[in-house]
Amino acid sequence: MNVEKHIGELLYDHNCVIVPDLGGFVANYAPAKIHPTQHTFTPPSKSIVFNINLKNNDGLLANQIAAFEKKTYSEALKYIDYFVKEINIQLKKGAKVKIDEVGTLFLDVEKNIQFEPATTNFLLDAFGLSSFHSPAIKRDAIAKRIIEKEFKDRGPIPAEKKKSKVKRYVAVAIALPLLFAMVWIPLKTDLLKNVNYADLNPFSKKEVKIPEVKTNTTVVPLVSDTIAKKVIVYDTVVVPVTKTLVAADTTAVVKNEINLNYKFHLVAGCFQIEENATKFVKTLQSQNLNAAIIGQNNKGLYVVSCGDFLTRKDALNELSNLRKVQPNAWLYRN
Repeated sequence: MNVEKHIGELLYDHNCVIVPDLGGFVANYAPAKIHPTQHTFTPPSKSIVFNINLKNNDGLLANQIAAFEKKTYSEALKYIDYFVKEINIQLKKGAKVKIDEVGTLFLDVEKNIQFEPATTNFLLDAFGLSSFHSPAIKRDAIAKRIIEKEFKDRGPIPAEKKKSKVKRYVAVAIALPLLFAMVWIPLKTDLLKNVNYADLNPFSKKEVKIPEVKTNTTVVPLVSDTIAKKVIVYDTVVVPVTKTLVAADTTAVVKNEINLNYKFHLVAGCFQIEENATKFVKTLQSQNLNAAIIGQNNKGLYVVSCGDFLTRKDALNELSNLRKVQPNAWLYRN
């Protein structure tokens, strides 16, 4: 019976787990931290401490063991008692007792039980977050930035203003003969006599006369999408063109219903739009990964999973392999 596994499982959902006749493991919330000199950023977490005075049985650990191991409550208490006796024997021998994912128990010089916590982060909201280092941002002094801004904002000062005036006079002298030629030539010629100036008005309505043609006509109804129209056909029969409708692709990724027995899922990503989640599933499946949409989390995001497991240990073992392909994959508890 692996009692220590159940202790670690309970610490994710509870802030205190009491082991009868041994002590209590208490989880304390620690906010995100920024180291002022090393420039490291640490996510929020739940740190574990050991309180030897919490020895009274509250039934939490025994009920957990009885439910998952399919044992009676009395049998679960016997397993816990045997677990505590084994720890005390190892401690009296001077050995260190490691509780998986929780920490290590040992005796100090005065034969008092000491506890060294493990590096496991038991805060569910911080899953997938890890510490990282960011170099400090170097900024110039305020005085230096003010001086540089003053010089950048100043425009160039012209060296000789007289040269710009001469250029203007030359441009005017060239433009005047051209304007004179454009006005004088049309007035002395017949170029504008046959011009209908009304046609130059873009807002005027133009009437187009259609010559009358006396032919045998046939009226054929032409059905469009929603309106029926009549078409006059001259000596021929017009056949309406039908459009071929192409059926839309209704192929969709099948959603996997969450199995209550599988509490741990390897999540590769979460999406607000279901279509984006479906595209991501197809990409993962092309990489030979067993990917599927397992539903929505409490924030309404579509969760894409690459594996479902009964125990956290099995899920963490597979998570290390998955991160070789998907570095941002993380563990999700249902």
